[in-house]
Amino acid sequence: MTTAPPAATPASIDFGRAFTFVREDPEWLTKLLLGGVFTLACSLLVGVPFVLGYFSRTLRNVTAGAARPLPDWDDLGGLFNEGLRLTGVYLLHLLGVMLVLCVFVGILLAPMILTRAHDPAEALGPFGALAIVAIYGVILIVSLAVAVYLPAALVRTSLRGSVGAGLEWRENVAFIRQNLANYALSLVGYLVAAFLAQFGVILCCVGFFPAAFWSYLVLAAALGETVRLSGTS
Repeated sequence: MTTAPPAATPASIDFGRAFTFVREDPEWLTKLLLGGVFTLACSLLVGVPFVLGYFSRTLRNVTAGAARPLPDWDDLGGLFNEGLRLTGVYLLHLLGVMLVLCVFVGILLAPMILTRAHDPAEALGPFGALAIVAIYGVILIVSLAVAVYLPAALVRTSLRGSVGAGLEWRENVAFIRQNLANYALSLVGYLVAAFLAQFGVILCCVGFFPAAFWSYLVLAAALGETVRLSGTS
């Protein structure tokens, strides 16, 4: 009786290149500065689809093995449309999480609502403090889980060009499990880049917002290479 050979483990991503690939493009500084402008505009929500669209196109270029994966900023309409899909996936997940948390908090606070008590401690009795700690604990756990899960949903939305793909939670979780090591490296790389972005003026003289935009590109490059190495169609 023969046993099936174990599934091949995908090769490890080039962790260092995810931080430096932008400089391989002759126009990297211009593209980074324009990205910084749209990142600044995210504070008004206007720039969100453009930044996510650029993230999506960079990810797909890396997946395709493009020598210079940074896209140009000459197709704002296309970038906006791509980013709008990712924005929709993000907001739908955010609304879902908020709904779950509201239901959980509502269950815990039901005694206070039913008794019309003004003091939560009085309504909840000796378990009041424990209930409050439980609420904060659940919020922390759910927030962490979403932060880990959401990039996979954005990856599949980018590759499939469909909001529906980002909502296929079984397939998204399967993508994470099949590429666990590289996926974890991608998230770690983004955390490191986001921390370094705080020193953007010192590191590359481009300011905080272009440096923050660069941190998104680090994640896009790492996730794109994760997909390419995994052989996922």
